[in-house]
Amino acid sequence: MKIVLSDLGTCGGVMTDAHGRALDTSGEVIEGLYAQGNTAANIFGNVYPGAGATIGQGLVFGTIIATHAAQKARDLVASA
Repeated sequence: MKIVLSDLGTCGGVMTDAHGRALDTSGEVIEGLYAQGNTAANIFGNVYPGAGATIGQGLVFGTIIATHAAQKARDLVASA
């Protein structure tokens, strides 16, 4: 059986920063809005490296987003 890389899933979507925060068209953060998985631009560019890749990126960026959002919430409580 011949196995080749192919495109699968999305290769577009909302651009994000390193914390998973959504960016507007000028590259500015949209406060309070995060994106990951198939709603965000694919970290692999225009290819799908293989089975589990979207699950892996979802787990990693889900953790990054949750950690960042929790810290932002703690900062808000501390400043109140």
